[in-house]
Amino acid sequence: MIQWKKIKKDYPHSYRRFVEVMFPYVGVIGVSTLDVFDTKRLFFFFDKESVFLNVERLGPYQWVYTISLSDGRGSFPKQETRQTRDEIEVDGFNECFRVLNRELINSKTKTLL
Repeated sequence: MIQWKKIKKDYPHSYRRFVEVMFPYVGVIGVSTLDVFDTKRLFFFFDKESVFLNVERLGPYQWVYTISLSDGRGSFPKQETRQTRDEIEVDGFNECFRVLNRELINSKTKTLL
């Protein structure tokens, strides 16, 4: 399960973008309401932000992920294999929030120069 409070605290820029894109007219009343959010919809959100999560099964009970950006850069974070696709997706989405947060900060910095 995604730990939304941690995402909001650790990656405020990407969390804010997530709320703007996925809940454009209503926002999020409380972070705890996201506990019922269908995490599969995060594929749509990150695809729209050009942060692509790729999940791969290496063998029985061995799942890993990679992240790529539209400009060809990739992220291959140190990770442990997980036994299920759902487990590795949670790990991957957490990393996607980190990557998007970094990209948003970098784009703000570039526009200020």
